Amino acid sequence: MIEIEADGYLVLRSRKNIDMAHSSHSAKLLRSLADVEQLLESRVDYEKNRGLGVARIWNLEPIQRYMDILGRPDRAFRSIHVTGTKGKSSVSRMLAALLQATGIRVGLYTSPHVEHIRERIVVNGIPVSEEALVDSVNMVKPFLDWFGLNLTHFELLTVAAFCVFRNAKVDVAVVEVGMGGRLDATNVIEPEVSVITNVDYDHMEVLGDTLEQIAFEKAGIIKPGIPVICGVSADGPQSVILSRAAELRAPVFLTGSDYTVNDFRRTGYRSFFNVRTGSREWGGLMLHCPAACMATNAAHALMAYQVLREKGVCQTLPEETIKRVLAAVELPACCEVFPGSPTILIDGAHNAMAAASLSTVVRSVFHDRDRVLVVGIPRDKEVEKIVAHFADAGARHVVFTRYAGPRAISPSDLVPMWRRRSSANAEVIEQPDQAYHRAITLASGQGMVIVTGSIHLAGELRPLARAMVSAEATTFCRDGIGVEYDQDRHLLARRSKKQRWINF
Repeated sequence: MIEIEADGYLVLRSRKNIDMAHSSHSAKLLRSLADVEQLLESRVDYEKNRGLGVARIWNLEPIQRYMDILGRPDRAFRSIHVTGTKGKSSVSRMLAALLQATGIRVGLYTSPHVEHIRERIVVNGIPVSEEALVDSVNMVKPFLDWFGLNLTHFELLTVAAFCVFRNAKVDVAVVEVGMGGRLDATNVIEPEVSVITNVDYDHMEVLGDTLEQIAFEKAGIIKPGIPVICGVSADGPQSVILSRAAELRAPVFLTGSDYTVNDFRRTGYRSFFNVRTGSREWGGLMLHCPAACMATNAAHALMAYQVLREKGVCQTLPEETIKRVLAAVELPACCEVFPGSPTILIDGAHNAMAAASLSTVVRSVFHDRDRVLVVGIPRDKEVEKIVAHFADAGARHVVFTRYAGPRAISPSDLVPMWRRRSSANAEVIEQPDQAYHRAITLASGQGMVIVTGSIHLAGELRPLARAMVSAEATTFCRDGIGVEYDQDRHLLARRSKKQRWINF
């Protein structure tokens, strides 16, 4: 039924064998998104349970076998591979948007999701439909049963994503690494360019205790002769990456020399900056995000776009189009601001590097606002360091809570850590929605609520923030009153029945 070709690939020799697998288990095929989620829940899930054996997580053999059995769906399109301790999702979204603007069909695979699982698999800016996801998982499921080949939660989603992209006939897919790189399930692709955003401490139980060890794992996505965009500036980890690239004769485009961010400035909740890639200067760029690290992420994406353009993967975009594309990119739970009374900031910072970055933004942009934090953190992170960075944000009050899932640390354990670093009030409210509403009350109309510590907490509370903005707009629109927002979604003015604008 399965044979090995001369090149070592496992192949199904006939459609009949595929049909046998499917027909034998047709009664078990999935019918809905709920069925898919139930199947995924039955899989080993490292995102939820970090107590799993490293040997099982760190093994490419199962997904390689599935790629071969399914006819290498990962080879049906060109790809870009993105890894890094921080910023890889944002870089992936920006690069996918730039590529889509050139007129080609683009897939985007990121993880974890913020609010719903379909966010992870996107085609031309639209999350995969329930039907398409079910169909793609059904392509894989018979072989789970028929051949007894096991896949983890992430591996199954990765295989499904590649099947979605093949079925959708994408020209290119931007693929974000789940963790590390060298033995990540996504590392079966043969990319046109590899991007390493940065290296810092995270997932040390798997990736290693030093920056050099972590860099070694991330450098595992480098392929022979394939260009590398390297955002790593620290000498130790950078040397590891450069050494690996030299070994594989992969050209490297290095941050700070081959490309740079210049003239960064903030206006309101927006950031303005220039990017130089080689001899090209991209001026007057704007993002709807006040974090300086996002400008750096845009630089990674632009450098990758330039390399892809020079390789003939995509067409050249006019500078005005690039400005427009970056300004329109959505960055959910990435220093995401929801203006209102109070203003809400949601950021999924879950490691020390991200927590430090967020604290800097909060102090810089919101120094004149009364700040209240809502914090829930995974227990397997550098919790003490993360709390210390959050304490530096200058909040008047913090509400510790616990998001759903076994990895969340008890919020009561965070209080003594906070008190060692800050004299600001701290309290514990176990339920995230109740913690959020408590923070809203504490912040009052002119204050600021910052939700952070975990992408899972961000996902639970982001709908509440979005609903609050919508509710305020609806309230103004009742009784014949209109509203107007600026490009940051700041409320600029409201208009009465007499068409008189009342500025805020």
